[in-house]
Amino acid sequence: MPAIQPARLKIRAAELAERTRNPADFCHAYHEFLDYYADRTYMSGMVGQPPPLMRAYNVPQPVLNAVLKELDPIAVSDRDAVLELVDSLWAEPYLEFRLLAASLLGQVSPIPVESVFVRIQNWVKPSTEERLVAALIVSGLERVRLEQSDCYIRQIETWLKSKESFEVRLGLKAIPPLLEWSEFEDFPLLFRLIAQLMRSTPTPLRPEILAVIEAMAFRSPMETAYFLREMVITGGENPNFAWYLRHSLKIFSLDTQEYLREALQLGK
Repeated sequence: MPAIQPARLKIRAAELAERTRNPADFCHAYHEFLDYYADRTYMSGMVGQPPPLMRAYNVPQPVLNAVLKELDPIAVSDRDAVLELVDSLWAEPYLEFRLLAASLLGQVSPIPVESVFVRIQNWVKPSTEERLVAALIVSGLERVRLEQSDCYIRQIETWLKSKESFEVRLGLKAIPPLLEWSEFEDFPLLFRLIAQLMRSTPTPLRPEILAVIEAMAFRSPMETAYFLREMVITGGENPNFAWYLRHSLKIFSLDTQEYLREALQLGK
């Protein structure tokens, strides 16, 4: 990998951006760009997260950020052209292409919102690797989440009611980013949706549910603690509620943990 020279990188990224309205030309140039900056010394597993399941150039993140910085203004100003480019990028079986597609999808206007959701729905499969799913939810739905929050919440409800477990997982993964938005306050809705899943959710989905509980506790610890306590006390003989409470205790303060442990005794 050559040394990254910021001025040269900016020029090359800007040259790429000029090809936006010709997706085939852009993809060809992006392959050359990524090949130039590829890390030839990279070895799978040598950094924090596991190696990608699909082909990757292993380009440093600052390089990818430079490309996105040049493309962001075009994503805002020329929605149709960027959506066409996004489709071509996702069709390329390379990690960097699909991460760029997810980021650009999150920068186009979310009106009509269906054009964003249909891409998420078509692209995410049970075999889609986790980092791409996360990118599509966090980055790809960014403007939908902020500007069309009602549509975003309705989509979460649709996913959570699906009979396909990978779609339920999508719905669960979409909740923590929503809770990071300070204007969201409809906790009763989330508690209702999560309670339904906690009653009978298959074991493989438990980590995602615990992640949602943790995100809710971070935003509103007392409401979340009260919700968990009530589920255990009123849940009858269903052991799932107690399991979630026990595995989420560490999220809360020591005083709240005592409050929740009382519920475990009352719920027996």
